[in-house]
Amino acid sequence: MYQGNRNSRPRFGGGSRPVRPNNNFRGRGGFGGGRREVKSTLDISKLINKVSITEVAEVYIADNNFSDFLVDERLKNNILAKGYVSPTPIQDKIIPHILQGSDVVGIANTGTGKTAAFAIPLLDKILRDPKEKVLIMAPTRELAIQIETELKSFATRLGVHSVVCVGGAPIGRQIADLRHPNQFVIGTPGRLKDLIERRVLNLSGFATVVLDEADRMLDMGFINDMRYIIGLMQKERHTFFFPRLCRTRLTS
Repeated sequence: MYQGNRNSRPRFGGGSRPVRPNNNFRGRGGFGGGRREVKSTLDISKLINKVSITEVAEVYIADNNFSDFLVDERLKNNILAKGYVSPTPIQDKIIPHILQGSDVVGIANTGTGKTAAFAIPLLDKILRDPKEKVLIMAPTRELAIQIETELKSFATRLGVHSVVCVGGAPIGRQIADLRHPNQFVIGTPGRLKDLIERRVLNLSGFATVVLDEADRMLDMGFINDMRYIIGLMQKERHTFFFPRLCRTRLTS
């Protein structure tokens, strides 16, 4: 057996003593303070009881079909060509009242078919009397453009014209468009007021107004502009008020 100095490095053979861990070593998978770090493999989520909520959506059964509405046959053909068969709740409840000439308040959010609910009966009104003019006010440029796009999709080959008057777009083009006959003027309050003050928009011949997302326009501080604009229309008018939440009363 090898007999060497106690402090000398042991060489090969069974007489070498085991290597002791270096307690000063730090690093991944190493030792610290003489103890190995142990990561917990416990999944907390397995200890939590999960509740499954089953919500049954109520199926709305409409009182009418689009084919039942007493509108111009050309308009009805456009509606059916778009694949519209059964109206949404707001369309089912609102369209008959507008066709009868009633003022309406319809509380509905975007995506519920609100635009078609007033566009369809108003197009029928224009087809029955081409001299009629409709003003539609919306809080934002995007919503105004969306309304006109939907309106045009129903007005294909009907000879009905519209113009969008919104901020963020060249006013010169809008002024030029207003010189042509338009049955529908769609715009935001600020730009409409600007065009009125420039004397290129005359509302004295308008007897129908739609206030879309009216509560949002009020929240945005347009109440004085809205009162000013509506006050320039005919006193006897057909009014449609579509708030998302009916919180504020608007009087002219």
